[in-house]
Amino acid sequence: MFSDKYIIMSRSKSLMTGAQNTSKSLVNPVSTSSQQELQFGPDLTSALNIIENQYVSKMAAKKYLEIPELMTQYLSLNDTMVSSITKQRNTNLRLLFKIANDGLLGSLNSKTLNADNVDLNFQKLMLNRKVDDILSGKNEVNAMGDVTGEISITKTFKLAPLYSYYIYLYGMPDYGVGFDAAKLSLLVAIMNKYGINPYR
Repeated sequence: MFSDKYIIMSRSKSLMTGAQNTSKSLVNPVSTSSQQELQFGPDLTSALNIIENQYVSKMAAKKYLEIPELMTQYLSLNDTMVSSITKQRNTNLRLLFKIANDGLLGSLNSKTLNADNVDLNFQKLMLNRKVDDILSGKNEVNAMGDVTGEISITKTFKLAPLYSYYIYLYGMPDYGVGFDAAKLSLLVAIMNKYGINPYR
């Protein structure tokens, strides 16, 4: 048996260049996967996990309202990634870290764009209702003359504006699921912004 002191290394010489190349040890030619696995510090590993789980995966799944809004968390993650990018000498890893940091920023931008899109759709809906009111002659008064015939009574239910706008923007919720609380709270904020009572 060979002792640890004496490790036999095989050397080969290139036929083309003549340069010598040291290959793997003859005693222990197979390295374990843990030796080849990339090792990151705990701060970087934590930052990458948070970016993937709380930001980028939510953006990919179009769950924009679930993306965190905490600026302190965003700034901390951004600082960790920028520091890792500048320290990294491996160009491939630097590129991957940059992609992760861009994904972090992109997810926040997508959340903002989603809220702006809902706001614009709400404005469009309000304008369409105003146009419909004008075209339908809501300001006209019908005078009843001598009228004969049957009378029918119908009962209509009027949804609160919040739910009417929700159905217009997002569609009717699935049976048994109900209205999404995050989407309702976003609509309440937008309606309050325009001075509309969401419940009357």
